[in-house]
Amino acid sequence: MKKWMLGAAALWLCACAGINKNTVNYQANEYDSAKYYVVAGEGTSKESASDNALENMRREMVQNAPAAANQGVVTDLMANASVEKVWRDKDFSGKHYYALAVLSRSKARKVLTPLLDQEDEKLKGLSAQFSAPANPLADLKVAFQMQPVVTRRAALDEMYQFLDASRQSYQPEVFAPYKNMLQEKLAAVLVAVDVQGVESEEMVTYVVDALNRMGLGVVEASAPDKVLAVQIQTDVDEYDSQKVQGLVWCSSGAAISLVDATRGVTFARFNVHERAGTSRAADSLRQSMQRVGEQAAQQISSRLETYLKTK
Repeated sequence: MKKWMLGAAALWLCACAGINKNTVNYQANEYDSAKYYVVAGEGTSKESASDNALENMRREMVQNAPAAANQGVVTDLMANASVEKVWRDKDFSGKHYYALAVLSRSKARKVLTPLLDQEDEKLKGLSAQFSAPANPLADLKVAFQMQPVVTRRAALDEMYQFLDASRQSYQPEVFAPYKNMLQEKLAAVLVAVDVQGVESEEMVTYVVDALNRMGLGVVEASAPDKVLAVQIQTDVDEYDSQKVQGLVWCSSGAAISLVDATRGVTFARFNVHERAGTSRAADSLRQSMQRVGEQAAQQISSRLETYLKTK
């Protein structure tokens, strides 16, 4: 028995002797990952290794929660981080140092949770302003005010999840109803799209995509409950280029009207024209109409949003 125990002890000592404590993994594993967020850095001096460790931590935060980086929260989080270990790489002949930047997850939560709670309170106040019974256009103004708050709340939560050891969201049961409410109020504003003329299917795709990105509902032109209407008439003029021989040019255009269907009022009219030249008439037509569609969609989104926010 004694010989067995002595043999086991000898094996354990050999195993310990074989562990390289000089590695980043070994040193980082000294910290409980459930409690600390640890990032390594290296350099030719203790100072450069320390600076690089902190910069690597900041960079990881920005890369993993880019939306939160635009909210200015990274600076506050980094103010709570520190370099706790710096050591020289003994396996390297020259001067080579490693450092560990450490951020307590509890400190990170103390930075983020008050900000998240603040946004939830704003959303609570705004949601109380919705009409009863619902009024799509009146509610849309409140929804537009909610949008940047929801965006900031989601961005902060992205950072919260990244720094949480279990990658859990912060109080999703509180935030989810506000997100759903915003989507419902936007989608309740129904926009009818009516495109007539040559290659109208090209135009429909761009316009519908633009309205969907705004979160608005899209319906057929004949829908009785439409709130807004987008009316588009396309036209095409094909001709051979006299300047560049061998190319078939096509000039496409669209006359666009934006209508408040609830009032029967046209609040915006504009025209868009583009041209393209290729070796095939069909390609020139398609490319010129695509460019018209892109420009038209941008202007439709901008003009609709301006009207709905100021009406």
